[in-house]
Amino acid sequence: MIDESVVVSLQLVEQYVRLYTGCQDMTQGAPVDISLAEVAELLYCTHRNATLTLKKMQNQSWLRWKPGRGRGNRSVLTCLLDPSELVFTVAKELVQKGDVQASRQLISHYQLTWPQLEANYSRWMSSQFGLRVSREKGNEKRVDTLRFFVDHPFQSLDPIRVLLRSQTHLVKQLFDTLVRFDPATRTIVGQLAFYWESDEQGKEWTLYLRKGVLFHHGHQLTAEDVCYSLRRLMASPSRHRWLARSILSVQSVDEHIVRIALQTSNRLFLHALSKEYASIVPRDYVEEMGEDFAKWPVGTGPFKLSRNDESMVVLEAFQPYFAGRPYLDRVELWCVPEMREEEAEADQVKLLQSVTGAGMGPAANGRERRGFFRREQSFQYVSLNGSKPGPLQDPSFRSTVASILSGERLRADLKGPRQPACAWGEVVPFLPEQEAQLSLPAVTSSGYAGEKLLLYTYPDEDHKEDAHWIQKSCARCGIAVEIVYAEPEELAQPDLLQAADMIVDSANVDERLELSLQEFVCAEALSIRHHLDERGLKEVEKHLNSLLEANAPKDREKAMTHILACLQERRTFVPLYSNRIEIEAHPHLSGISLDAYGWVDFSRVFVRA
Repeated sequence: MIDESVVVSLQLVEQYVRLYTGCQDMTQGAPVDISLAEVAELLYCTHRNATLTLKKMQNQSWLRWKPGRGRGNRSVLTCLLDPSELVFTVAKELVQKGDVQASRQLISHYQLTWPQLEANYSRWMSSQFGLRVSREKGNEKRVDTLRFFVDHPFQSLDPIRVLLRSQTHLVKQLFDTLVRFDPATRTIVGQLAFYWESDEQGKEWTLYLRKGVLFHHGHQLTAEDVCYSLRRLMASPSRHRWLARSILSVQSVDEHIVRIALQTSNRLFLHALSKEYASIVPRDYVEEMGEDFAKWPVGTGPFKLSRNDESMVVLEAFQPYFAGRPYLDRVELWCVPEMREEEAEADQVKLLQSVTGAGMGPAANGRERRGFFRREQSFQYVSLNGSKPGPLQDPSFRSTVASILSGERLRADLKGPRQPACAWGEVVPFLPEQEAQLSLPAVTSSGYAGEKLLLYTYPDEDHKEDAHWIQKSCARCGIAVEIVYAEPEELAQPDLLQAADMIVDSANVDERLELSLQEFVCAEALSIRHHLDERGLKEVEKHLNSLLEANAPKDREKAMTHILACLQERRTFVPLYSNRIEIEAHPHLSGISLDAYGWVDFSRVFVRA
């Protein structure tokens, strides 16, 4: 919702533009004879309101107004600003005040009138991201701010409700889990719990909590908060119940000890507890906030949320963070959808641009901007619904469609940051893509009778490109595909997942390969569980149980091989590509590294002199 003062400012801009363009022979800085009645007519208002409006514009130094004295004497109006320059200036002022959305609306309103306005505004906006070093008014305290842009606002940052990787990344900054997976050592290390133990079967776990850990609202973490968080994860509204599928009960032994009983042995249980969806939340605050907790969450993480609206998300360093205060003071994520579209057009992804702060040039001390590159472990795929009555229920037709949807051909045609899919590392190689030239007779011989297949995906630019490529590739072989766009919340609904014939989505794969595969086949918010036929689902469940019970790495690898082989044999999904992520960093920034999803851990970034 736009602030009332902003609405007044936008109205004043519109009145100035109307006044300037409505006066014949008006040029910047040149006086024009005009009566108050003519001004009122141009502004569609009374004489009194016209006088008040002119006074406001004069106070803003937009114009000079010299009213005529006496009967027959005309007034003199001098417009001091070109209207397009005024729109640009006010748009920048709105951004500096933090109202990105109002600024965007202003530019969009006038971009057809002055086409160059959009390009100038985009260039200026690009200069606002990256490192910003400023001084607080009054005490001159240095404030280090890292500023990013995102293409959507964050309506939900509740750990059990997040769906997108961008949401999950912010959850990591705001919350902590009981334990953490260390990618460097590939081991589980302590976080909110500093010690744990289990019985020989791995069915009962006891975790010991750190003392003195504070939530952002000032309350101390207790075992009751942990029990509440895990029970909440197990409850039906949670999108990530698969993490807690083996939990039988959770109880507090005392204020800082939690005991968890499992239904069956689960050697990946600690990995599950390290997942962001299993973050610990404060019971009192969640119950008090209700549905509003999703937008205004409170955790124990290195940053606390100070703003979350349509314009931006702002994170502030949490001073008493138990693991040490972050080096940065502030992180801002501005919602500017157009910036992501421009990047797509430029065939590159830059999450962090090099921006200078006061006295910090881009090549200070001879240091150049640094680039960081990584291929995401996550990958884009298309799933084929073998459980829905229709042509794709036929294994031979699914195999035919899978052969058409070659990731190699898609990457060659669409290019951009798309790289060969790296699905679960080298645990098991995917079956070779069939390169046979398929024809209409070959398709019809598989039993296909021209039915239209429904392809669901997100309305993001890369998903749109992938969906259109799939549609065209299928059409060349005589297969009709209709594209349906749905928002992430919609596409996570079981009814929609089951209704779709195909879905283009992303698999969340990180260094916890076994847990990532478990999520891929178990998460109810993803398509694979809904698209497997009944026999395939039973087979996957059997090998998944073996994966969770296996104690030796080689046995877990064997179980993963069986699961992936089952999915591939049934052509349940076709991996398309992984993305190459690129960022540029200011020479004074250190501590930057990209995680498996291509994001920067804000808590580790610091500014050098």
